[in-house]
This record gives sequence, structure tokens and C-alpha cells, in this order.
Amino acid sequence: MADPVSLTVEATPAAAAPITGLIEEAGAAAAAHFEQLPDGEAGTALVTLTAATSYGSVPIGMWSVLRAADGTVTLAGALEAGANG
Repeated sequence: MADPVSLTVEATPAAAAPITGLIEEAGAAAAAHFEQLPDGEAGTALVTLTAATSYGSVPIGMWSVLRAADGTVTLAGALEAGANG
């Protein structure tokens, strides 16, 4: 049996759109929170998005969004651009 391999493959924009839309929405919520922090203060926002269903509100995704002291905002675990492979 061959050894397992780990692959990172970039999804097509059409396939990724529903998920990237959720991530963008979570990022916007975190950015709104970060605007309340004093300049130069780092922070982390744990954002859970929910959706209303006939069974009640259910979580559909959770993301950690980080703000560095210089104001740079990143998604925890995000890969560098071009890091596929």
C-alpha cells in the first residue's frame, strides 16, 4: 500500500463561492469588532455564523480572525497566496 499523501488543491471560484461568502461575512463581523479596539492593540475574534431553519438556529461555520498590532487582519489557518501543492 502506498503511503498517504497530503494534497492542497485550490477549488474553482464557482465551487468555493458559497464557502468564501461565509468566510467574508465572518471577516466583516470581526472587522466591525476590531474597529472598537484602540490603535495598536492586537485581538482575536471567534466568529460563529448561524442560519435559521425550521428546527431553529443552527451553526454553519466558525472562524478565528486575528488582528495584529499593526492593524493587519488575517484568518487563522489561512495559507499564503500561491502555497497550494
